[in-house]
Amino acid sequence: MKIRNKGFSLVELIIVIAIMAVLIAVLAPQFIKYVERSRIQKDESAASEVLRAAQIALSEEDVYDALVAEGGTVSLTVADEGSPTCTVTELQTSVRDVVPGPIDFTSKKHNGQTYTVQIVTTTDPITVTGDPAAAGSWS
Repeated sequence: MKIRNKGFSLVELIIVIAIMAVLIAVLAPQFIKYVERSRIQKDESAASEVLRAAQIALSEEDVYDALVAEGGTVSLTVADEGSPTCTVTELQTSVRDVVPGPIDFTSKKHNGQTYTVQIVTTTDPITVTGDPAAAGSWS
């Protein structure tokens, strides 16, 4: 009586490994691009939150009055791995209440950069600019 070998042959195993290697070679670059796109979106979302916090802060009377007293253009900046900073302490405090912790920009596009929101107090109404997707808002 002959015993049947129920395992895979070496050739079959090598073919399966080759197919897996081809699939990984095709899919890995796409996965890496996907991860980077999600990091860019996360960075721009964090910057957008700072922009919204600045817009909300304008509805507070003490922040509005401090910005009008400052006059001109006021910059609110967020450096990589930093918290929002501004020369107008009322604005800085209000924004930090909404965005409390340091913001870490993790994408290759924004890592190490600073995001800036410009608040122009000489216009009526006061304008707040700083599109997170625009290159001009990052430096």
